[in-house]
Amino acid sequence: MDFKFMSKKTKIAKKVKEEKGIRLTIEEFSELQRKYPDSIEALNHAISSKREKNIYIKLMELHYQQTKSGNDAVPDALIKEIKSKRENNTLQKSKQGKNNVLVQKNDVESVKDRLPNPKVDEAYNVNVVEDHNDEASKKDRMPEQIEWRGIYATTVGRSHLQSHPQVECQDAAKAVSTPRAAIFVADGAGSARFSQFGSKAVVEGLGEFTNSMESIHQQILDQEQILNCNESNEGKEYAYRFIKSAIETLRELSKNKECLVDDLKCTLLMAVFGKHYLFWLKVGDGFIVVEKDNKLELLGSLGKGEFANQTTFLSDRLKDEAIYYGFLPVQNVTGIAAFTDGAAETLVSMDGSKIAGALGRFFAQTRGGSFDNDSLLEFLEDETVWASPKGLDDRGIALLA
Repeated sequence: MDFKFMSKKTKIAKKVKEEKGIRLTIEEFSELQRKYPDSIEALNHAISSKREKNIYIKLMELHYQQTKSGNDAVPDALIKEIKSKRENNTLQKSKQGKNNVLVQKNDVESVKDRLPNPKVDEAYNVNVVEDHNDEASKKDRMPEQIEWRGIYATTVGRSHLQSHPQVECQDAAKAVSTPRAAIFVADGAGSARFSQFGSKAVVEGLGEFTNSMESIHQQILDQEQILNCNESNEGKEYAYRFIKSAIETLRELSKNKECLVDDLKCTLLMAVFGKHYLFWLKVGDGFIVVEKDNKLELLGSLGKGEFANQTTFLSDRLKDEAIYYGFLPVQNVTGIAAFTDGAAETLVSMDGSKIAGALGRFFAQTRGGSFDNDSLLEFLEDETVWASPKGLDDRGIALLA
């Protein structure tokens, strides 16, 4: 299959790409996320790059997200606070320039950091690892020098737009590259009245939970020796940590919404990278495709139940046989994508035997910096690609390359 896209960049989009990011420390960025929980998604969209202990935010992107999603998602107070960070940074540099001649070298490096960098400016959530002259240090850091770029997007299906009242998009997706490269995708059950909230909560919750498991990742995914985790209790316990966390997230949300967990149920697709292994997990419909040795391969089953139109969901009644997971050596793995069954209408054949070559191009273009969240969204909304009878269902994709 071959797809062509026509990119229509607005003046605002161009300004966003050209804008120099405002530098925040990781601590400052985390504090903003805690202070403005409804703005987490907008803040992630506004990240232009990450360098060591600093994160760079594009203010124009935040303004765009505010226009798109409203003041509740991006309040004026958040924008004002980030502006103040820029003013503080400028003031500090001015003082340093007056008081310390040696700062000239650092200032040159700071300017260099702000120059357009093709390796980071075209993609979100990029982890840049600096080179080290010390050979021992190089050896110790070698597995971490893989630079993953993550992008994700969702869009509502025509059937939801045509219903009365209209139904929100029930797909949710997320891709991160630090501290662990990982992707998360969830598809809310059409029969569950609050599933759009359930899918989003699961994706965001698992992102945070994954970050909290660093010591466990190191024991499982970062070990060079071959571990038969696919068959061992150790591997099963690792996989079920994510399942338990996701279901607990739905339970907590059900209390806040005063509804049943079944009213929030959704599918789950996810993958987490380690130094030597990647872990993938699948509950219900959707697909996970890995790019390995320049070939596209499907991971896991098709996720169907006893009947063709039946699937399983995260819920209190989830059975062991509905959970699929695995551990794959990361050597020669250059990309991974997870997407809901709505997006699969064009990307994978119904029986899973054929995978569209477009995915390979998505990986290549993401690596090259010419494919980002907006590009992925263009694909998901392209009427020529999703012409009837396709495109009725919601579509969500997350990928790493």
